Amino acid sequence: MLKRGDTFNIGEICLESGVYRLKDRDCKGNSGCKSEDQREIPLVKGKKFPPCRNCKGRVIWEFVRKA
Repeated sequence: MLKRGDTFNIGEICLESGVYRLKDRDCKGNSGCKSEDQREIPLVKGKKFPPCRNCKGRVIWEFVRKA
């Protein structure tokens, strides 16, 4: 069972369906990368953690809550 604050890198498999928040990012400077819709995402168990939607930069995702 995940706890709030557990972190995951892009490409890792999601262990529990829930809401995940950007903890850190290495975006390529695209101003759209800082938009609110990039800060939290729902993710289903078994799916891979994605890169930044806008620039495909490397990010770290943090577990927030079950969905």
